[in-house]
Amino acid sequence: MSFRVVLTVHEDKKVRLIVFTSDTGLWSVATSVDFPTRPDGVENHWLSESIKHANGILYWVSEDHRYMTSLNVATMEFSVTELPQCLMGRSFDIGHTKDGKTCIVYADKFSIGVCLMQTGVDRWVQDRVVPMDVELHRILPIQFDVNSELDVLEVRDGYVYLATSRMHQILHESWFLTLCLETMKLEALFRRSYDGFAQPYIMATWPPLLGNNH
Repeated sequence: MSFRVVLTVHEDKKVRLIVFTSDTGLWSVATSVDFPTRPDGVENHWLSESIKHANGILYWVSEDHRYMTSLNVATMEFSVTELPQCLMGRSFDIGHTKDGKTCIVYADKFSIGVCLMQTGVDRWVQDRVVPMDVELHRILPIQFDVNSELDVLEVRDGYVYLATSRMHQILHESWFLTLCLETMKLEALFRRSYDGFAQPYIMATWPPLLGNNH
């Protein structure tokens, strides 16, 4: 089985892509992109370490949430686009709708916003913003305070995975939810009973055995 390892190198306002190919056992400089401006207050590694993936494309977001680089793993095309101002300081993720459109979903307190890539101009545009207050009170028997907010964990196959508070806020009752982008209806999954980060994972098949040595 052949594979590739992708490494990003930051040089002033340039991001260089270096790729290792298992077939040849060699590293090579694939391509590079220039950023319009370098993020303020960041010395090195000014792309987020968290890599997002949707529709065969890898995404790296700049630490200031102003730009995003994308790598098409099939064509190795490397590019940079400006992100909408509505994403600044908010939790968001990149995924795709049920019909395969790449989208960005973000949370603004108890509202959910959706951005789509405008065809032909490589620009993200806001598609809609929907308040979730009524939906939240429909499915959850709890009261939210002024410090509560939705946290976007992942977007996959037309569904958004959410939490009702940021991680490490153990003083607030928090739930994991799913949101259908087609109907904008919420469904409660379960209450979070731990303090830490979460990564949604869908298992194709159940393993033959789940064991515990304790």
